[in-house]
Amino acid sequence: MVDASPVIGIALGSGAAKGWAHIGVLKGLAAMGIHPQKIAGCSVGALVGAAYANDRLEELEEWVCSFSSWDVLGLMDISWRRGGLISGDKVFDAIQNRIGDLLIEDLKKPFIAVATDLYSGQEVWFRSGDLRQAVRASCSMPGIMSPVRQGKRWLVDGAVVNPIPVSVSRAMGCQVVIGVDLHGYHREKLQVLPVNVQSMKAQQQIVTETANSEAHGDSGFMDLWAKGKDYVAGLSHKFSRGNKTEPGMLAVMSQSMDILEQRHKRARLVGDPPDIFVVPNVADIGTMEFHHAKEAIAAGEAAVRQSAHLIDAVLGEC
Repeated sequence: MVDASPVIGIALGSGAAKGWAHIGVLKGLAAMGIHPQKIAGCSVGALVGAAYANDRLEELEEWVCSFSSWDVLGLMDISWRRGGLISGDKVFDAIQNRIGDLLIEDLKKPFIAVATDLYSGQEVWFRSGDLRQAVRASCSMPGIMSPVRQGKRWLVDGAVVNPIPVSVSRAMGCQVVIGVDLHGYHREKLQVLPVNVQSMKAQQQIVTETANSEAHGDSGFMDLWAKGKDYVAGLSHKFSRGNKTEPGMLAVMSQSMDILEQRHKRARLVGDPPDIFVVPNVADIGTMEFHHAKEAIAAGEAAVRQSAHLIDAVLGEC
């Protein structure tokens, strides 16, 4: 007897510390008996997706839920000569212990991580090869974490070109794609949009053009992997002009990247929307607050519960 069940894929988007909500989304789906068979991830979505693809999600969850702000600070390795403020070696040594040290093709589930060629702007898909390098490249926020060299190319964060890699999931042959947006929560609390009601109006509700409200002079993308809040605030202040009403260097970088990412995401999703959209409410979790994993995970689980009837409706039509 042929199994008529659709192949379900999940596209996990970017979002720095908000990305721990991906863990909650995957747990919430599992509680409904839904286990995506193929995973596409960008930035922190690539990190969580890699752990899920290797059946190491629980181990990753246990680790990130143990974080304090001091633990995050302890993972930082400042490097001013590598094209970024953070080299990333220290934190990815720790991450490798949690997600596994292996090749992508040896994962238990099909997985693709998305990165960006720094000079050509080309979208790069890691389908095979070293898992750590793929995730590391996908997470390399420009100017913050040093880029990854691959042959003659230098690779940076996949969010630059494909913030929520729905198109990657389609290319993997998924018949139903679940997209997870960490920056799209609105007061309307629209978590899931069935494919038969996709429209420009609905997309405008889901994807905002504005940057995240938490970008202040004290914040910025200094958060990516291992930055303590107090340290970042102090460092940001050093790059500012001392006037709290004016943004410092890191705040300008953060705000600019947010605006660019939101606009690009909107265009990509209008052209290729997911069948199911899950939007956790992580608006109150700062991009640098990696020690708020428990709250982010709970938000991911809540988003799935609140949308369960719509998820069932979409899957019921397949």
